[in-house]
Amino acid sequence: MIFETVSANVFRKVRQLESLSKTSLLSSSGKPHQFRTSASLAAFNRCLNSTIRNDSRILARFPVAPAIGSQISRNASTTGDHVRVWVMEKLVSVALPIVIPAALICESKILDGAMSLLVVMHTHWGLEAIITDYARPSVVGTIVPKALHGLLILLSAATLTGLCMLINNGPGVASCVKSFWAIGKEPNKSENSKP
Repeated sequence: MIFETVSANVFRKVRQLESLSKTSLLSSSGKPHQFRTSASLAAFNRCLNSTIRNDSRILARFPVAPAIGSQISRNASTTGDHVRVWVMEKLVSVALPIVIPAALICESKILDGAMSLLVVMHTHWGLEAIITDYARPSVVGTIVPKALHGLLILLSAATLTGLCMLINNGPGVASCVKSFWAIGKEPNKSENSKP
């Protein structure tokens, strides 16, 4: 019963808007002319106001979910520029398929460092999103999400530190990945012939 009135109102309003747009775009002769802004906007506002008044009785019957103000969300935070974070996440995601093969093909400390930094950033943001989604304060309390975010920061910092130490003091990340892939393969015959 509610949906029948809503759909009837919606179709009626759509027809009104269509006729409003046709009359404002065409003159009496049927040719296009300039917009009559004041008349068409006033008619449009009357149409919208009557729709809001008529539909508010119907919408008032639906239950309203209470808002939870204590959730930790990157999008709902009052500090920070989330557009820049989102752009950085997308740039890192686009750069990863380029930097990883380049680092594996041309082994260098610069490419190893770039690959390590991008992988750690990408992983950190992914795990942060998982923690934010699944460790909500309304479900697990306020201490657990803060502790998990703190542990994530420590894990990301330790991972990046370990990879930097591997790059500077060891063979490098790409070389370690290649040697890991070579586990279980038979050595080349030319290496066996050496004394």
